[in-house]
Amino acid sequence: MTKTPNPAQNVFERGFERLNALSDGVVAIAITLLIFPITALATGSHGENVLTIITDHESKFITFLITFFVIAILWVGSHRLYRDVIAYTGALLWTQMVWLLSIVFIPFPMDVLASVNDVIFPNSAVYAGTLLLASSALLVEYAIVYRTPALQAKNVNLRPGLISASISTASVAAAFALTLLTPQLGLKPLVLLAAGIIAGQIVARRGRGRPADGSDAQDR
Repeated sequence: MTKTPNPAQNVFERGFERLNALSDGVVAIAITLLIFPITALATGSHGENVLTIITDHESKFITFLITFFVIAILWVGSHRLYRDVIAYTGALLWTQMVWLLSIVFIPFPMDVLASVNDVIFPNSAVYAGTLLLASSALLVEYAIVYRTPALQAKNVNLRPGLISASISTASVAAAFALTLLTPQLGLKPLVLLAAGIIAGQIVARRGRGRPADGSDAQDR
């Protein structure tokens, strides 16, 4: 049964599906653009075989895979949140716009990194900072929905997702800090992303399907 929006909170249900459709379309375009720098390598390969191209441009392929993986994980996190959301507020809408902005921008620093032989500061910091903005925006979205019961579907437990987003954001923040403090490491600090994302996914999976009890709902 759909919850009645609270006018005092400016909760809107109409147009919610359009927001979801816009978000999915933007992510699909952004993730497709990632392959362009890779296909450019084949164009200028001068008849080299695939293995030679990969080994000669190893960092570019690693950057591509990391970026694809991160965008995919961010989309999955957003998808899991919005499948439990039935309405939105202005704050949630604009936070989602910030999230989409970061997703759209990610291919740019990725393209820059793919165009240089070595990952040098501040390229790596811009790349990590963009990922931090995306992860932070998703965390804020979770917090908004968690603190606004009128946005939630009935009997959902958002706490595991909120914890998962917090862990992921903390790992990205640590990676960003390392790129600033130790720029000579290039993208190596981004290995922290894997640990944070895996830990976050474990938390989300363990808590999935457990409805929040009455006391939890009251605490919110």
